[in-house]
Amino acid sequence: MHPWTPANLPHSPEKTFVVTGGNAGIGFFIAEQLLDTGAEVILACRSEERAAAAITTLSAHKPHGRLGFIRLDLADPASITAAAADIRALPRVDGLILNGGAKIVDTRAETRAGEELVFGTNQLGNFALIARVLDALERRPGARIITMGSLGYLVARLDPRDVDHRAGSYAGLATYTASKYAQMLTARELDRRLRAAGMGTRSLIAQPGVALDELGPRREPAPPYRPWAPLRARTARLLFQGKDAGAWPAVRATLDPAAQGGSLWGPRFLASRGAPVRARLPRRLRAENLAARIWSLSEERTGLSLLPEFAPRD
Repeated sequence: MHPWTPANLPHSPEKTFVVTGGNAGIGFFIAEQLLDTGAEVILACRSEERAAAAITTLSAHKPHGRLGFIRLDLADPASITAAAADIRALPRVDGLILNGGAKIVDTRAETRAGEELVFGTNQLGNFALIARVLDALERRPGARIITMGSLGYLVARLDPRDVDHRAGSYAGLATYTASKYAQMLTARELDRRLRAAGMGTRSLIAQPGVALDELGPRREPAPPYRPWAPLRARTARLLFQGKDAGAWPAVRATLDPAAQGGSLWGPRFLASRGAPVRARLPRRLRAENLAARIWSLSEERTGLSLLPEFAPRD
């Protein structure tokens, strides 16, 4: 078997991938790289205008690429329901890359369902989307769900009794890292339940390392940033990488036939930059009791039962 290289991805012209948040940042480069394999790529994002800009840019890079758009706002249950119907209506779905979500915010806000915005979007919104599209993935042997995590999970404090972060003052970074940790635990728990239920879909986790817009290649009109000057960029690349490289772990988790369910993929060097490799699974991501509690809470908050026939271990 040839070693994996992001510059020579497996040819996948028959496949269709849905990338949430695919109009900018890491999601844009995930879409670009999957498009390079010949696959059809569907951008599922909130803004049709930004998606159109991304499609224009991607089409300039790959004129014969097959691209589509589905409107998805993970903070709005009605939008999730509508987007899920559109995803299920696709002829095939070989992979769902859960890259979209809320970023760090300074003040408390709420989703359309009245949940705290960051946890409600990143954890509950993605949980609801999975619940509503899993049947479409099951129609394709070997389909995968890729959850985009964050290195912030290493310092996250996740309390199932206070996922809304009402105790004490609101801290945007703490809220964000807790939501990403919840997502990553849920991805592991999802794969365990899929296997126990005898289903073929697999759930994997990717984390992008420390990926900065300014270290990536120029892509306009989307993304609209300017790369740093060569000297500054060369210094920064000692520890960091561009968002194009930040996309590599998710793309490898999506395409590599050897990638197993429940695995974590990230950059080779200090988990912050470099080639995408399978990472050692730390104890934090093997916290099965905490994962089961977050799962139950997510079912309760969304009103959706995902794999209800499987009883979690004690």
